[in-house]
Amino acid sequence: MTRITDIYKKKSAPVLSFEIFPPKTEDGLHALYKTLQKVNPKETGVDYISVTYGAGGGSNHKRTKEIAEYIERNCGITALHNLTGINQTPSSLKDNLEKISVAGIENIFALRGDTPTKDYVNEYYPFAKDLIKEIKKDGRFDIGAAIYPEGHVDNPMTGISVTGVKEKVISGTEFLISQLFFDNGVFYNMQEALKENYIKVPVSAGILPIISRAQVERITYMIGSSLPARLAKIVHKYENQPEALQQAGIEYALEQIHDLLDHGVDGIHLYAMNQPNVLKIMLPEINKHIQSKKLTL
Repeated sequence: MTRITDIYKKKSAPVLSFEIFPPKTEDGLHALYKTLQKVNPKETGVDYISVTYGAGGGSNHKRTKEIAEYIERNCGITALHNLTGINQTPSSLKDNLEKISVAGIENIFALRGDTPTKDYVNEYYPFAKDLIKEIKKDGRFDIGAAIYPEGHVDNPMTGISVTGVKEKVISGTEFLISQLFFDNGVFYNMQEALKENYIKVPVSAGILPIISRAQVERITYMIGSSLPARLAKIVHKYENQPEALQQAGIEYALEQIHDLLDHGVDGIHLYAMNQPNVLKIMLPEINKHIQSKKLTL
């Protein structure tokens, strides 16, 4: 077991991580385990793997712990257990934290979670900061939280909410992972805003390789990420050629990542969407670039 804050502190190169989600079927779960078995940390440079909890902490959330425990015990890689507050009570949270700890997991990514209706508010943990504060009191976990370079979809604005980030950090957040973005400029603007406001926790840049037009439409609708003209043209050009679009999407994401690494980002967080082909192609390429940057330090 490794604390993620220690990874950021001790590693002399950018941290590399990726996100997966719990499959709905047993066949899907076995396929995911097969993929994870091939992620050799020495060959890929992967430092930790994040396991989602379901946007609203839905029925599949029990598998989050199962998968995170599998990663810790069988893959030799640190697991980051996602946890949402929207569905928690003090009693259920206490129970969940105990189960997570017993499973040997020491890192939690705390989120509010998506509300089932627009006006729904959890009376105990209405915001991520409230969940973070409660997990911090427990004392057994390192805590990560989300940061939104283009603002949260529920609160449209230009750029990040510095106040919101400060509240998360004050509540106990020790590292941040950004929502996905397709324009590195919005991430660099976010970094400047954090610097100006003396927010110094490490931030990993969240990158999603585009693999289909439907994925683009779903993502931009759900989280409100802007689509640069160049990427929009790529999607339009290859919308009826799935393999070509996946290749072009991966190439675009790798360009983003290389540029971020060249700008000294704290870490890269890949939204892998459980796609083995994405991991197979991208992880070695990212690690190679990270190692080349390390050699020039």
